[in-house]
Amino acid sequence: MRNCKATMPAVVEQASLSSEDRLWAGLSLPVLSKEELANRQAAVEDKVHFYRGVWWRQARPFFWMPCSPLAQVNHDVTWPHPLRAVFGFTHLSTLGSPTNCSYSAIVREDPGDYSIGQLSRSRRYAVRKALSHLRVGVVESMDELLADGYEVYVSCHQRIGWGTDKSNPRAFAMWMGRAFQQPKQIVLGAYRQQKLIAFMLPCAVEKVATPSYVASHSDHLACLPNDALFHAFLCIARQTPGIETVSWGPVSSKPSLDSFKLHYGTIKRYAAYTWLNPALRALDKTWIRKRYPWLAGSATPTN
Repeated sequence: MRNCKATMPAVVEQASLSSEDRLWAGLSLPVLSKEELANRQAAVEDKVHFYRGVWWRQARPFFWMPCSPLAQVNHDVTWPHPLRAVFGFTHLSTLGSPTNCSYSAIVREDPGDYSIGQLSRSRRYAVRKALSHLRVGVVESMDELLADGYEVYVSCHQRIGWGTDKSNPRAFAMWMGRAFQQPKQIVLGAYRQQKLIAFMLPCAVEKVATPSYVASHSDHLACLPNDALFHAFLCIARQTPGIETVSWGPVSSKPSLDSFKLHYGTIKRYAAYTWLNPALRALDKTWIRKRYPWLAGSATPTN
């Protein structure tokens, strides 16, 4: 059985919403606590640990960030375990706490006000075109993900090469099985007729919602499945009580990878604190920016 159910939104939809904004009426994201998020990440594939009041996730080998997206931390009182963060760590800073760099993310603030009418003219056309060919809904069957979803994953990974390769059927089944069975997990799928051609693993923790993972099949990109999923996700986030920000993730080292997300969000720079091992700071700054693209404004932060 699935571990989450659609719940009625706590806010009344505005009369100005179009038919494309109302397609998922009554559906909201299950909202996790920071501890629930950390438990989910640990159960699926991430390394996490709890230290000095904060749950931390390994973003790169021996380099850590808070598990919760956009979590603000006071470096005067907390940091990850020193024996784990040998290379370093980074986090957003609470107001008045130490900061030595900035963290750039693509976000959409106030998603409660989102509607298709806020998009550019070309993006409104793209969303409407996508929804004329596709249906976006909750994936209810693990079998769909192991069959059509596997084809989607392999095609997407071959196209963009992002993340650990799970193209082996057994590796994919283990990963997706763990993700699908997590408490409060919801999976959004884009369907062309009855075939799953794209999917998203959205997540909401406290006041922030994020797509977490998105994959689309190369053979169906002309139907614009990512536009359909992004619009649906924003509509569902709008209906989720307490969500104040949608985060599409950190700015990458390749602007081309961010261009699509910027149709649905803007770049925001947050005050942050970063510690890098002095041995890393001795390396070429270009390598650091490529390996840790979030570190904007200070490629070699101070202690």
